[in-house]
Amino acid sequence: MMRRWWVATVVAVGVGCGAVGVEAQRSDPAGVAERYLELSFGRQYDALLELYAPDAVFSDPTAEVFEDPEVAGPVVGASAIVALQKGWGLDRVDFQEDEGFTVGQYSVHRGTLNVGYAGSDVDVALPFATVLRVVDGRIAERIDHAEYVESFGLDGFGDATAATRRVAERYLQAYLDADLEVQRELLAPDVDFQDPTAQVYGPGSGQPIRGADALLARRARTFANVTDFGLDVETSFVSAHHAVFMGTTRYTLAGGQRFAQPAVFVVEVRDGKVTAHRDYVDYSRGPVG
Repeated sequence: MMRRWWVATVVAVGVGCGAVGVEAQRSDPAGVAERYLELSFGRQYDALLELYAPDAVFSDPTAEVFEDPEVAGPVVGASAIVALQKGWGLDRVDFQEDEGFTVGQYSVHRGTLNVGYAGSDVDVALPFATVLRVVDGRIAERIDHAEYVESFGLDGFGDATAATRRVAERYLQAYLDADLEVQRELLAPDVDFQDPTAQVYGPGSGQPIRGADALLARRARTFANVTDFGLDVETSFVSAHHAVFMGTTRYTLAGGQRFAQPAVFVVEVRDGKVTAHRDYVDYSRGPVG
């Protein structure tokens, strides 16, 4: 269901937190994430300072197209992140959320971010996904992904975007088909993979896997117990070196249990090879059928 985060909604949000409120936040990552989105898109910067962890980290790998390291991050520290957000110069923000889910520490939200700037009557609609990590009732990390190249009419990224699209789409199909041979062809030797949302399955789950050999060995074991793996892509975009696929992932376990779970897959491509891959999946959704 689509949800809209309007600037005006922040008026109803209390900024301060008593002791009881703090305890409630610690046990409610979804509530913390929702409040953060309201404050962030409402540009309530003083309140955001209270909600960020002191050592919070912000990054937006897709913002590398602006060729400003500070914009893409990582930016560390609550004050530095808020200063960055103020520096964006946004006059109007409207996030139309198509899907949101929280699993463990992670809260993932995707949709369309409409932004406007002072002195301009034209708003820009950005396909958008953000990943929030909530620790002890505070935002410890935020990772944004947005389609900036076409939305802002940026020149000079057409070749990179086209190359990324070709490799990422072929790689995604090989991933879903459990085709380890094609995956090996497309993976960089030092590829970095992680599905942090899998941490809900306990120690050892959801940790980074580095290197094509290690990743393919893990996938060989995984694919032995999974069939009918697929991704119903509802929205996707490619911006320079990053491809983002958003929708519902489907799979069947060896025991016959079938799952359909909201998911966001992010693939980074450089020099014709997949150098990084992140999956975010709502594993809180149980079996279907």
